[in-house]
Amino acid sequence: MPKIVVRIDPDLSDLIPGFLARKRQDVDAIRVAAAAGNHTALSDLGHKIKGEGGSYGLDRISEIGANLELAAKAQDAVEAQRQAEALTEFLDAVEILYD
Repeated sequence: MPKIVVRIDPDLSDLIPGFLARKRQDVDAIRVAAAAGNHTALSDLGHKIKGEGGSYGLDRISEIGANLELAAKAQDAVEAQRQAEALTEFLDAVEILYD
């Protein structure tokens, strides 16, 4: 997958690495919750991720969170797993530039 370049305010440079690491942890949490059929946890994760992405200028993360929230509402664990994969793919491809 080609790199996805995202330009972010340099004031966030200290926060972004930790934020992205936490999103990788969220991927694991999504997979566990989906495998267990824990739609409440999936909804909570989706809501949190949806709110956080835009705060950091990472709108794609917010989109994935919104999709996860919808999957949880529909009790669609397969779609929740797809969103975990989408988040992983984004995290693997994103390149942050500070300017």
